[in-house]
Amino acid sequence: MSHHLSNRAWDIELKGNQKIVLLALAHMGVQSTGMSAATVARLAFMCGLSDSCVRAQLKTLAAKRHISLVPSELEGGAHMYRLDRLLAPAEPTE
Repeated sequence: MSHHLSNRAWDIELKGNQKIVLLALAHMGVQSTGMSAATVARLAFMCGLSDSCVRAQLKTLAAKRHISLVPSELEGGAHMYRLDRLLAPAEPTE
């Protein structure tokens, strides 16, 4: 669990379902690598969304370059996601 990644996720402007899925991935992420392992079913449970809604949000987050799907050989249907936008240096605030 990474509080740092979760805190970074709060600062990204996204619509509701996209943000909650990103927050769930960040919650399960490893700070040092920015990697998060999750199944669609687990994300759906955590976010209170349907499986199809989670899949759509993951696709949108990937299209917006917030996350990348990383090939993995994890068992149980889990995928590895790299939290690209959360690893980028923080943009300066005024």
